[in-house]
Amino acid sequence: MVASGLNRPRLAVLLPMGHRDAALRQDFLQGFRLGQSSVEACGESFPPVAWHGLNSGEAPEAQLMPSSELKLLVAPPSADLRTFAALAVERDLTVLLPFQRGQSLDTLRGLEGRERLWPLVPSQQEDLKAMVAAAMEAGWGRAMVVEAPSALESTSSKGFVELFQAAGGIVESYEAEPVQRVDPSNDRRLQRFKDDMAWSWVPTVVVADAPDGPLSQQLRAEQQQGRFGGGAPRTPNWIWLTEAEGLQDAPEVPWQQLGLRHPARGDAWSDFQENFQQHTGAAPSLLAGAGFDTARLLALADAAPLQLSDDGTNDAMGWLDPDQEAVPICEAFDQRRRGERLRLQAVASDSRFRAGQAPSGQAIAGLIE
Repeated sequence: MVASGLNRPRLAVLLPMGHRDAALRQDFLQGFRLGQSSVEACGESFPPVAWHGLNSGEAPEAQLMPSSELKLLVAPPSADLRTFAALAVERDLTVLLPFQRGQSLDTLRGLEGRERLWPLVPSQQEDLKAMVAAAMEAGWGRAMVVEAPSALESTSSKGFVELFQAAGGIVESYEAEPVQRVDPSNDRRLQRFKDDMAWSWVPTVVVADAPDGPLSQQLRAEQQQGRFGGGAPRTPNWIWLTEAEGLQDAPEVPWQQLGLRHPARGDAWSDFQENFQQHTGAAPSLLAGAGFDTARLLALADAAPLQLSDDGTNDAMGWLDPDQEAVPICEAFDQRRRGERLRLQAVASDSRFRAGQAPSGQAIAGLIE
């Protein structure tokens, strides 16, 4: 799978090499290897790829040798989009973003060079939309939103509120802002929020904290003892702004809880999941699915001459057409070599890939059983 950088291949992958990145690399590479195997199952040879490690805060150009041959670069997860857009323009590159899901995607709209950046997975907005739809379907249209300031989930609070209100939901708040920030170590702030919940009789609380986070633990203990919100311990209901994987070990409680069952992904996910479990003994993450799709896109890009854009610059993904019917990988190679534009079946998204715009997918949210 790994090619030496000495032969200057047209394709390169940057992997995160921070001391906390081992699990990320493993997930991505496990999916990538299965994607490579699917290419080879068509009787195709996988193209040479240059692999480079990138430490946190390190500039990507420090790892990439000057080369006119390099045309398609895979950025690490959660890449700095401004840095990679500038690099793409400077080096005439197309950049794949295999795992870019958060707020940084909002910067794409006004970013110079965005036509060279290709996100491969759906935005987290798709997950939040599914959660809002499930909440409204359950009749949970009036809620109070609380976030732990240091929790990763707090980055989703504002987006959830906007989508919830757009769907007709009502967000109650005794603060100037709709999201109430509560530091669980601040006893006075915590008591104020508990009093607000009790006075308002809001039937639902949206919690932007991990199930084992300090704020969640304190609120859960209060509700189990009948001291949080009207009707405790059986109400209020809880909506979690936590990733689906983080809800697998959520404790059983007397009240109803709603959360994400799986993030937005593609129609081909079930077959990929079965294959992944057979090879690894574990369920795949969305990042593993992104690795799978990345490998297949790299192979297809290299299967025929790369296209040029109207201004004569590199357009290594110009053969993709999001409006076509999605085709299996072996058929995609045939179409690619005939010079046809195509849409490849993908597992981590609906495969409607476009420059500067995240694809979509199907997310599912509902009650936690």
